[in-house]
Amino acid sequence: MVRVAKRLIVVGAGVTGLMTAKFLVDRGFSDILVIDRKYPGSGGSFRCATGVRASFTSREHIKVMLRAIDLWPKLSKELGIKYSRDGYLWLLSRDRDVEFFREAVKFQNSLGVPTRLVTPEEVRELAPTINASSVVAAVYDPIAGKASCFDSVTNTLTHLLARGVEVKWGVEARKIAREGRGFVVETNIGSLRADSVLVAAGDGSRRLLETLGVDLPIRSLPKHALVTEAFRPVFKPLIIDWATSSYIVQLFNGNFYIGADIPEVYDTVAKVKLEFLRKAARVWTSYFPWLREVYVLRYWTGYYDMTPDHHPVIGPVEGLEGVYVAAGFSGHGFMMAPAVGEALASYILGERPLVPEFERLSPGRFARGELIKEIAVFG
Repeated sequence: MVRVAKRLIVVGAGVTGLMTAKFLVDRGFSDILVIDRKYPGSGGSFRCATGVRASFTSREHIKVMLRAIDLWPKLSKELGIKYSRDGYLWLLSRDRDVEFFREAVKFQNSLGVPTRLVTPEEVRELAPTINASSVVAAVYDPIAGKASCFDSVTNTLTHLLARGVEVKWGVEARKIAREGRGFVVETNIGSLRADSVLVAAGDGSRRLLETLGVDLPIRSLPKHALVTEAFRPVFKPLIIDWATSSYIVQLFNGNFYIGADIPEVYDTVAKVKLEFLRKAARVWTSYFPWLREVYVLRYWTGYYDMTPDHHPVIGPVEGLEGVYVAAGFSGHGFMMAPAVGEALASYILGERPLVPEFERLSPGRFARGELIKEIAVFG
């Protein structure tokens, strides 16, 4: 018989931890303490590209994200989160990429994702003002979109506080230990006790779980992004240039958010690099020449917490009843947060998740050698 938690500590007040608490509260479970070493959203949640898509290359990612896409509009209405289905557009400039995506589209279609290959002419219709001279073809995902990362954190936080959930920030979890049938979380403000613990602390999750003897193969990879001044609406889809691993999206308030991959080393401190700015400018001014006149307001760094198979680690930790984890999202934690929160709430309440593919994302898969393949690791 599965033991159902009476009191839960959530380590990490990012969108995943907050969404999990929201789904629990809505089902009548309110004895929750959420802690964060900085402040809500201070990790990846406030640094992400806002994108929401199911156009992946694994069944697990697709099924989880289809559930998330079902939930996003409901949460948008309930919590006042800005959300829109404006699509994703993957630009392809090499014939070999077209062939790869032709097969990917077939796979996605077979699982209910209505992606399709489009011509350069259709690209110009979907992204007015684009210079598509180098585009051979593109993939369009019409059910993809974007959501406000700030609304998602702050509005969910407001929802929780109004329902009596305790949220403390500036509280760093340093160690977790068993205490009887429960657990004690050692922090900078003292010992906190609970029946169960959810570790959703981004790049700090692996280090914290190691104090319980759990070794998860999660490594942090530095990433870079910038935001420009705001303009009138220019194009709706989040656009990815596959050949250069770069993306651009126009946010709800009109700013352009741009990311581009540059060579980085795992588990190093993310630093500002001119190489990123040069690449981001080179790639996107070639597609949108008018961007040369646009001012950059801010440039920041963050991390993708990567697993060997580029899939998250979600669910109960085997051999440690009452310990749950949500980490290693490999850049996709924000977009799948509603589905992950729903699934974790089910686990914590002693149930199986609504989407069975979550069970393939368990922490024990690495020891069992049951890794999953994913190629489309992107915003």
